[in-house]
Amino acid sequence: MNFRKMTYLNKLLVYGFLLGVVPLAILGFLSYFRASTTIQQYVEVGNLQILKHSQLAIEQNMKTVETSLAAYLSTSSGTDLYNIPLDYNKYEPFNRLETSMRQLQVYELGVFDVTMYNMQYQWRVNNTGIVTFQNKAEELRPYAEFLNSSLNSTWTRNEHGIRFLKKSQLYVPNPSILIVVDIPFSHLNMLLLRTNPLGSTAILDGSMNLLIGQDQGTVQKLLVDQAIKKQLTNHTETEGQLLIKHNDETYGITFLRSSYTGWYYLAAASIDEITQESKSIGRFTWWTCSAILLLILFAAWFGSNNMYRPIRSLHNVLLGQGEKLRGPDNSKEDHIQQIGQGVYRLLDREKIMSSQIEGYTAQLEAFFVQKLILGDVHKREINEKLSMFGYAVEWKQITVMAVEIDTLEGTRYSRNDQDLLLFAISNMVSELIPLPYRLIPIVTSNCQLNVLGTNIEDYKMWSGELQLWAEAVQKAAATYLDVTVSIAFSLPVEQWTDIPRAYHETEEALNYRVRLGNEAIIYSEDVVSGPVETMHYPLKLEQELLISIKSGYRIQAEEKLREFMQELVQPPFHFQEYQLSLFRILTEISGLLQAEGIPLGQLVNGEAPLIEQMSGLRTVEEMEEWFLHKLIIPVITSLEERRSSQFQKISKAVIQMIHEDFDIDLTLEMCASKIHYHPHYVSKIFRQETGVNFSEYLLKHRLEMAKGWLTDTNMTVTEIAEKLKYTSPTNFIRYFRKIEGITPGQFRERNAGTVSPQQNE
Repeated sequence: MNFRKMTYLNKLLVYGFLLGVVPLAILGFLSYFRASTTIQQYVEVGNLQILKHSQLAIEQNMKTVETSLAAYLSTSSGTDLYNIPLDYNKYEPFNRLETSMRQLQVYELGVFDVTMYNMQYQWRVNNTGIVTFQNKAEELRPYAEFLNSSLNSTWTRNEHGIRFLKKSQLYVPNPSILIVVDIPFSHLNMLLLRTNPLGSTAILDGSMNLLIGQDQGTVQKLLVDQAIKKQLTNHTETEGQLLIKHNDETYGITFLRSSYTGWYYLAAASIDEITQESKSIGRFTWWTCSAILLLILFAAWFGSNNMYRPIRSLHNVLLGQGEKLRGPDNSKEDHIQQIGQGVYRLLDREKIMSSQIEGYTAQLEAFFVQKLILGDVHKREINEKLSMFGYAVEWKQITVMAVEIDTLEGTRYSRNDQDLLLFAISNMVSELIPLPYRLIPIVTSNCQLNVLGTNIEDYKMWSGELQLWAEAVQKAAATYLDVTVSIAFSLPVEQWTDIPRAYHETEEALNYRVRLGNEAIIYSEDVVSGPVETMHYPLKLEQELLISIKSGYRIQAEEKLREFMQELVQPPFHFQEYQLSLFRILTEISGLLQAEGIPLGQLVNGEAPLIEQMSGLRTVEEMEEWFLHKLIIPVITSLEERRSSQFQKISKAVIQMIHEDFDIDLTLEMCASKIHYHPHYVSKIFRQETGVNFSEYLLKHRLEMAKGWLTDTNMTVTEIAEKLKYTSPTNFIRYFRKIEGITPGQFRERNAGTVSPQQNE
């Protein structure tokens, strides 16, 4: 069900229903949750009390046994036992011993049997009588671990129950007396409380073995799972509760660990059985809440209808007034939606008309200011339009302000963002310069223009105001747009018709940013005017720059370019002369590529023409950066690539001639003549490419040929020397030995294994 598409009446009904249902549902859930949690907590607390009572009863029984034995051994009769040998003439001491042991076996303590060993005289006494033993080690083997330990007494487990072991005397390495007391499991079962109808209790020894517990009880079932024993062993607390998942059923285990014996007292119960009672409480709560929900539903329906009655009356009144509220597709809509749609239509029409009028007014106002700056408005229309747009027409001084972005290089913007940035600057001007002092700001293709005016007749005061506004605009552009701007002001004029002339003054003033740098504030009166003096062109620096480019000296070319650019902006500075000088150096650098036969198109690489790119630059830094990276470095790279390719061709041609004509009187002059280059030029290039001069390379190649003939043919040394154009075999042998360290004959013998009979050294 989509709540948004419901009628208003149904929304009221649902809201009223939910207003009663949600608190009731939360109350019922919390009641059930609280009841089930409380019952489980009570069971856990009860189990813990049962375990504590069981622990108290069992351990009190064990401590009583220990105390009774300790008390007996401290009597005179007990002390005499240490030194009595088994002698039938000593009837009285042994009679007292049997009597005392029977007194220790009382029903309340559950002592099943008491056995006393005299290890010095090797006799024992228990319920069966007094006997001697010959093999002491065999007799005391079950107790050997205890006798060898440092413990004086301990409790252990046997197959019938638990056993108490005590040796005397105290702190003696080889005790003479050992007393063994057995208590059966049946007596411990009597002491273990079992008042929990939902589960069972049990006792585990320190090794997690079952001592006592109910037959087929919950604890015995859970102890099959070794993970439960592991959780109990890893638990650091002496008492607590664990939740165990066993056979898809959850159990709560309450445990108590004894510090006296190290035993675990456990009580386990099924959580499902514990919460059985809380489920009945939940069912009762559900039926009670259902009945209350029906009452809430009736109350919500009745109240919603009464609350909706005024809306229905208003709808009928509007229909009586002839308002068309129902359309062809809104038959299912409720009254409030139909009324709202009618009101919204009226408001929307009003907003649309208001926004259209405001938009048209702003567009007409901006269009008027643009025509005013360009001089396309008739004089008789100016005052009429100014009055229509609400401007003062009695300004004493009128100034045109132009704002231009310095550069977008190094910012997060691209050239496509320039128009948006100019519109943002226009909005900043609207906020920074009060409305009585300006017309509406406009944006052209390259800059943002403003017509400012004042009734102040003092020009210094007016220029001070202009300076403050310009600095505020520059600060706002740097802060909010992260760009720098330069601002130019025209000379103040008094007539509206003189604004076009003031606009051209600002354009001219912006050109002088080349000399002043970024973030400049330029006043038209500060720009040089009057007769133009002859500008000095740095011809020497131009020649040095071109020589550096031709020679491939990149660092020197960068230094000469910087000196050249700085020289161009030295006084007297005129922007037109400056542009002509840039066009001239651009032509000279481009001519270097043409002289080498390299097309100029590779410098443009799909961008705008070079002259167009250069015309868009404003500062000396931009010009220097553009010339360096767009012209000089690419030209040097192209020339180096062309020269490197030419050097490789010359070197390869000479090497090929050496390989083909090594067996003639080949000279460097012959090779240079064939490829139409000067021998000195060829020699320099060949050494640069190969690392050796022409004659060395020729001799090495002839030597390699000689080594091949000595190995693969039967040619004599004399024949080889003649073929390689040596003047005599002796010269050949001398050179061969100098290079290889052995004579040609030795070389042939080493590599072929035989010496030809025709060999002649």
